[in-house]
Amino acid sequence: MSARNRVVSVMVLSEQPVIAAGVEHLLARFPDRVVVVDAADADADTVVVYDVFGLYVGEQDDFERLVKEHPDRVLALSRVLQPGLTARALDLGAVASISVGLHAEELVAAIEAFAAGHLQDGSQADLDNQADRRRQLGRDVNLTPREQDVLGLIVAGCSNEELAAELYLSINTVKSLIRSVYRKLEVTSRAQAVAWGVDHGFPSAGERGQDAPEA
Repeated sequence: MSARNRVVSVMVLSEQPVIAAGVEHLLARFPDRVVVVDAADADADTVVVYDVFGLYVGEQDDFERLVKEHPDRVLALSRVLQPGLTARALDLGAVASISVGLHAEELVAAIEAFAAGHLQDGSQADLDNQADRRRQLGRDVNLTPREQDVLGLIVAGCSNEELAAELYLSINTVKSLIRSVYRKLEVTSRAQAVAWGVDHGFPSAGERGQDAPEA
């Protein structure tokens, strides 16, 4: 049986039930291609789709145990506005990542590609480069993972209020983090921070299809 015709076993893990239910609902539309299983029925071939939000709420130990139990089968479900969590998942052993915003057909195709040992439109080399770039930022300018998240959101065109909502922080904490990022980057304005981020590989507001807020 070809990889394309083999039904792929998938386990979906998320701390947010609505996310898990949504992904499982999309997968259920393709019973001839994927089947959703729970932990009791997962085996060595099961693809584990793990929502990286779990790392935000302190699941690192559980995630590391998951990677050991399912070597080379963990696929990180990334949050577009929280690239730092995806980078952390890759650092901790996830093989690759896919976006939570994928349409149903794209999601199933990505899972099939992952199960077959490759990903369409997102090679492991590209994902490794993303993780390497973030580790390098930590070394070069001493940005913490949280500060990298803040910078990524700034470059993506998010306002302070949107940063606070996305990162579950108070406005005052967001402002403090922004000041710290500016200081480490040796910039004095939002526009300069955006320019620095784009120059170092962060997707800009234009690339995400949204307008940047005023500095």
